[in-house]
Amino acid sequence: MSTEDHKLKPPAGIITNAAENRLSTMISLVNKTANEAESHAERVDARLRLIEEIDLPGKVMEMSRILSGLAQKEGSAALLWNWPVMDAEQTYNALHHLVNWRETILRRFFPRDYYAVAEPCWLSHPDVLHLMGALCGMWHWAHTEADRSVLRQSEWLVRWKPLLVKDIEQALEPCRAEQQHVARRDPVRPIDLDGEQKTIANHVQAMQARQDREAAEQAAARAAGASTGG
Repeated sequence: MSTEDHKLKPPAGIITNAAENRLSTMISLVNKTANEAESHAERVDARLRLIEEIDLPGKVMEMSRILSGLAQKEGSAALLWNWPVMDAEQTYNALHHLVNWRETILRRFFPRDYYAVAEPCWLSHPDVLHLMGALCGMWHWAHTEADRSVLRQSEWLVRWKPLLVKDIEQALEPCRAEQQHVARRDPVRPIDLDGEQKTIANHVQAMQARQDREAAEQAAARAAGASTGG
């Protein structure tokens, strides 16, 4: 049934003059509204057909699956460094990541904090190692995780960075005061990156040697147990 079937028509021969004119105007307005409603309904039908053709619900579910996968991927790469139980390779990768992050992020954007914590003896301080790892990890939490946000970035900037930098400074202060590992603070003193890399390499080599020795001892113990049992 078309719109023409629903249109109102003025009755013939009953109303005349001004009343007829008002009635005709009202009928025209009603017919115009009916036409607009039909046009709107046609547009809605067209959009519904388009949604059905592109399978919008399926696309939404697919996007949700992709985002979920990205979040899991980001989570699997999160910097959850448990220093006491890491092997030599994990320690090597973690320390290199820390140095690279410190040079590319902390040095570039926060030079004052950089020179406050970038002492060559930091590798000799387990507490500093944990604190630097936390400082770097919280930065990634705020800037590179799948659910990163401006709020997280602000929290890292005004809460975590000042707190952790202060703790690192305090941890290094005895060395500065007693000149055990470092000279007195010099804001323009360049960082010996080559020296740090050698320290990292030596540290990791010592860890690897210890792991190899422990593995050999365990293998010998198992062999001895098997021989005794036989």
